[in-house]
Amino acid sequence: MILTSRFNIKNKNTNLTNLLERFPKSNKNYLPSNNKCKALVVFGSNLTSTINYPRYTNIVRHMVKISSEANLQSIVLGILLSDGHLYRNKTGNTLLYFKQAIYNIKFFLLVFNKFIHYCSSYPRLDWTTINGKKHVGIVLATRVLPCFTEWYEIFYVKKTKVVPLDLYNLLTYESLAYWIMGDGTKSGKGLTLQTQSFTLKECVFIVSILIHKFDLKCSIHMQRNQPTIYISAKSMRQIKGKLIPYFAPSMVYKLGF
Repeated sequence: MILTSRFNIKNKNTNLTNLLERFPKSNKNYLPSNNKCKALVVFGSNLTSTINYPRYTNIVRHMVKISSEANLQSIVLGILLSDGHLYRNKTGNTLLYFKQAIYNIKFFLLVFNKFIHYCSSYPRLDWTTINGKKHVGIVLATRVLPCFTEWYEIFYVKKTKVVPLDLYNLLTYESLAYWIMGDGTKSGKGLTLQTQSFTLKECVFIVSILIHKFDLKCSIHMQRNQPTIYISAKSMRQIKGKLIPYFAPSMVYKLGF
C-alpha cells in the first residue's frame, strides 16, 4: 500500500498521531504490525491488488497516495485529459472513473492493472443505448480516496472538467501517450486529439504547450462547432519513438505503425 511521503521515519509518529486524533473512531488495528519482512523495497514498486480488501478506515484512506515512482501521476493526467473523470462525494473524497468501449479492452486492462492497487472491485460491463443502438462498455472505479481529491482540485472548477493551468509542467511523454490512446484518432498520417469537451480557449492553450514543450506542429479544427487538435504527420514521425514505450500494442496503429 502506498503511504504518503510525509510518513517517513522522522515524521511518522507525529503524522500518525494527528490522524488518530482526527479520526478517533477508526480501527487502530486495521494495519497489523509487520515484524517479519525486513526487505528493502523501492518506494512505490510493490503495488499489489487491494480488490476485496475490507473497507478502509478513514486513517488508512488518508494514508494512501498515488505513487510517483510508478509514474502513476503521469498516467492519471493522461486519462483525465481523455476519457477519465473524477467524482467527489459529500465528505470531500474522490474516486477515479474510467470507461472504454469493449473493443478497447486491451487498452482498458492496461489502465486497470496500473490502478488495481486503488480499486476495491473488478471492472464491470456497462450498456448504453445511443440512437437506438446498444453499446457495451467496460468501467473501472477506484476507491474513494483523498489522493484523488488533489487531482479533482486541479481538474475541476464548479464540477466542470477543465484544462489544468499547470499543464505545461505536468505534461510528460507518458501522459501524452495515454491521452492519445484514450482520445486520439488517426487522421491520415497525422493524429487528431478529440478535445471537444474543452473550450476553444483551452484548446489554444493546449496547442501552445504542445508547440513549445514538444516542438509539435499543431492546428485547431472545428468539428460540429467543437474544437479538436490536429498534430501533423511530420510531428507524429518525430515523436513516435518517445511515445511507443508506453503504448498498448492494440493502440500502436494510432501512431501510424
